[in-house]
Amino acid sequence: MKKWFQKLLKSIEEANKRNFGEQKMDCCDLNKKGSKKSNNSNKK
Repeated sequence: MKKWFQKLLKSIEEANKRNFGEQKMDCCDLNKKGSKKSNNSNKK
């Protein structure tokens, strides 16, 4: 079970590197691009 879980974490880590590169996984940094669009669509 331990090896299976380590393999799962490793695959998630590799997928994150492919999707986000080496940038910091900070919610504020990740949402900077989309925050302006989502804020404008929520205003009425």
